[in-house]
Amino acid sequence: MESDKQHFRHILLFYYRKGKNAVRARKKLTDVYGEGMLTVRQCQNWFAKFRSGNFDVEDAPRSGRSVEADKDAIKALVEANRRITTREIGLRLNLLNSTVYDHLKGLGLSSKLDVWVPHVLTERNLCRRIDVCDSLLKRHENDPFLKRIITGDEKGHGAKKMNRLKPFPKPIFTKKR
Repeated sequence: MESDKQHFRHILLFYYRKGKNAVRARKKLTDVYGEGMLTVRQCQNWFAKFRSGNFDVEDAPRSGRSVEADKDAIKALVEANRRITTREIGLRLNLLNSTVYDHLKGLGLSSKLDVWVPHVLTERNLCRRIDVCDSLLKRHENDPFLKRIITGDEKGHGAKKMNRLKPFPKPIFTKKR
């Protein structure tokens, strides 16, 4: 991707030195490479940069946190403590929480009950799942229990009301008058 950007910038520099304007240069680029490669505004910005005497086609360094993360460091932190949060990892490695989360997803980990676990089932888990399904199918052949399962919608009409936890009262900071 980066080499494509530099390639297009070299072509823009070529057309600039030939005396073409940004709109014509973009038209020639889109004729060859198709739409969506560069906008007219991007071409105009690069031509303005060339007019100011800057012929460097490299990207300028950007400020802010780097998006490059060491996946091995993230993996080591998670293996050392499965209950570590993305915020803690981000603070230790100077990364954004979203960057850490994306890398954890890329490593095949997902958070279940505040523990980072592999998203892919192991061979043992797959076998266990097949055994349970097989036993339920055999049980259904002998005793059709699926017809006795009661289902309902979100409101639960006709279902027994569950005792819900009462909300915890807020502390009173001011005295009653």
